[in-house]
Amino acid sequence: MTEAPSRPAFLSPGRIGGLALRNRLVRAATSETLATDGGAVTAELVALYRRLAEGGAGLLVTGHVYVERRGQCSPRQMGLYDDRLVPGFRTLTTAVHRHGAAIFAELSHAGSQSMVDAGAPLAPSAIVNPIYKRHPKAATEADIVAAIEAFGQAARRAREAGFDGVHIHGGNGYLISEFGSPHANRRDDAWGGDALRRGRFAHAVVTAVRAAVGPDFPVSMRVGLADSVAGGLALAEGLGRAVSLVAAGLDAVETTYGVMAGYRDNIRPYVGVCLGRALRDWAVERLWRPAAPEAYYRPFARALKARVAVPVILVGGLRSTATMEDVLASGDADLLAFARPFVREPDFPNRLAAGRRGRVDCVSCNICLAHDGHDGLKCWRLDPRDLLAHGIGHMKALWKH
Repeated sequence: MTEAPSRPAFLSPGRIGGLALRNRLVRAATSETLATDGGAVTAELVALYRRLAEGGAGLLVTGHVYVERRGQCSPRQMGLYDDRLVPGFRTLTTAVHRHGAAIFAELSHAGSQSMVDAGAPLAPSAIVNPIYKRHPKAATEADIVAAIEAFGQAARRAREAGFDGVHIHGGNGYLISEFGSPHANRRDDAWGGDALRRGRFAHAVVTAVRAAVGPDFPVSMRVGLADSVAGGLALAEGLGRAVSLVAAGLDAVETTYGVMAGYRDNIRPYVGVCLGRALRDWAVERLWRPAAPEAYYRPFARALKARVAVPVILVGGLRSTATMEDVLASGDADLLAFARPFVREPDFPNRLAAGRRGRVDCVSCNICLAHDGHDGLKCWRLDPRDLLAHGIGHMKALWKH
């Protein structure tokens, strides 16, 4: 009698705190540009998350949700800064739960990394943002206390809205990672000056969130373990901070960069895409741009996993089932998170459950992310008309500049 093939580990149940997940595949936070101008949930957002839940992922993490108005990053971003926004989010979580997925709200404050022109953005120090070139205002003590309180209140609202947990955004150049970075944080007071004081803001946010949601509600965090800018956060300091944040109340950690020189440090193009695959998908830029390697944050995850007992979530360039299985078999991570692949294929977990093996369809061209703040989230390669429209718009922008 022939034995049935074993079920791959990425389809086995996962867990964060007391929350059971139907598999270990996580939809990583991906900005949608589908909310109202005031950050409220729309029918388009509900439809997007319904499709993702139907697609078979174990856990969905929303795009970043700003916790106070001055923490908004981009137009039509979701916000949870007011109690009146809770009913709309409850509609979204209800739609997700009908299809068996769990969902976390990713709570964020943009800091100086903001595209919204509403005066000087907030940051620990008046250091020009390396990506958006914004000139921020150095936070006062009152600003800092208000931002921490805003995280806690947003977490309370997320629980009231039916989310299964919250995911704090502490990486990729946003406010929490700015406080943790010696490049962005030049203070010499209670909130900066050495590693311990640079980490105080992140600790205060985790403490406020935990106090707002109680001891049994899952709280995870995306933590920037190192910066990619000169003079930035070193990995040793970042690892030590992540360990202490787990002790402060985190149930899981997703590893990433902190303050970055550019977005491609984090969202690397053409991950594992050979030239033949690129040509089949008209990804012509790949002809002169090298492919990024898969699982590029794996060294971060491995280093942290050796030091904490909670689940570690690996994001960043997971594209093949062979890599997915290898990461889990090695013990380098416990859960696998994907951003761009879910834009192209919201149902790829169901396809894996049906026996598909090999690579996902996404070629990491980053067109979907280039439209953040301008157009609703979608894969621009699925319809030739969309790809043509993007190309025309790109040429017009080049001509203008």
